[in-house]
Amino acid sequence: MKKLLLFSWVMGCAFISRAQTITQDHPNITQEGLQAKNFYLFSVLESNAGIMNLLKTDKQLKSYWDKMTIPMETLPQNGKEIITPFLWSESDIQTIGNRLVDLSKGNADFKGLIKKLRDSNQYANFERASDDEYLYDIWEQCAKGLDTVLEVYGAGKMPFYKNIDSVSFDAKSKRYLYAVATLKTLAIDDAQEEQLFFQPSLYLALNLLYANHKDEAVRYDPLDKKENAKAVQTIKNTDFKSYPYASIVVLGGGPENYRDKLSIAGKVNLQLAMKEYRAKKAPFIIVSGGHVHPYMTPYCEAVEMKQALMEEYGVPEEYIIIEPYARHTTTNMRNATRLMVEYGIPLEQKSLVVTNPSHSDYTGSETFKRRCQEELGYQPVNFHERLSPTTLEFTGNKVSFHQNPNQPLDP
Repeated sequence: MKKLLLFSWVMGCAFISRAQTITQDHPNITQEGLQAKNFYLFSVLESNAGIMNLLKTDKQLKSYWDKMTIPMETLPQNGKEIITPFLWSESDIQTIGNRLVDLSKGNADFKGLIKKLRDSNQYANFERASDDEYLYDIWEQCAKGLDTVLEVYGAGKMPFYKNIDSVSFDAKSKRYLYAVATLKTLAIDDAQEEQLFFQPSLYLALNLLYANHKDEAVRYDPLDKKENAKAVQTIKNTDFKSYPYASIVVLGGGPENYRDKLSIAGKVNLQLAMKEYRAKKAPFIIVSGGHVHPYMTPYCEAVEMKQALMEEYGVPEEYIIIEPYARHTTTNMRNATRLMVEYGIPLEQKSLVVTNPSHSDYTGSETFKRRCQEELGYQPVNFHERLSPTTLEFTGNKVSFHQNPNQPLDP
């Protein structure tokens, strides 16, 4: 009976894999976006034929491919059994990191790759490192990020923020176990053509994010062509020197039920921000906040705040910028800075951040600075003068572009 069940499980996975495998001609757009935002290194590696061939033919690296693609001989009892071959131990990370550094020595393709990575600013927090350290540190970050995704969404491990980032289904159920096993087979199948050592692990992680509806990091992309299109055009013709500040960032505050689109805190924050906007302190309002509270809410704080600004206060759409990804105050400030740089809002000119007094006090505190250092590894902004209990001056730091795959819903 057990042999029959195992045969049915293996054949079922193989059948679904053949039927659903995504070809290069028809990629999953969501997963491509999630890969670029969380694991930009791998996207760049996959775009370089010379490096791909080098990695594919390297015996030491190929051993990891071989380990991941060994068929399971017994029916898995839990998700941990399925994902374990795809995880990266500290020893694996060190061995592969050193091997990548060795392969990069004197290699023109790797030299170009490192330049492309540096120019992208996606790993800005490593910018001062030598090329060898830079490459190693990026690989280490990506490997640990893959482990985070696999353990949380493959085996049901509690994430750092368990109330908003947890697996979407019952990770202990037989149905979910079957799904994870199938997604594993899909990942290996999709990696067969190129057979790069990291691809089975990467593709399984992306499959798990997609299957769990964890697409928040790309749900509104491309912002500059969609929700922020009008503002992006207006920015091009804006004389920022005519205003004391470049922008007004409004922090969100998600509701605690599935009925309300905006919480009382969100509405209060908008009223506070409008005082500054009416006083012509800055030409643009940046509303920041994603799909956070309650768990798996269909409402996005930034989208709902934008609607309220337009419908309740009559603010023209071209003066409102949404930042719909942030899940914490740390990334409110980080992501707002990213948009300012991307859209051409001068970073050297001070901006304002507005929120209710309690939240504002926390945002300007040493506690918040320590949290940024612990969770992001750097300070996304520098705070300046406090203008009132609800309003702080700040300037953003370009290091904010640094990716954080350990928070894959908002990297």
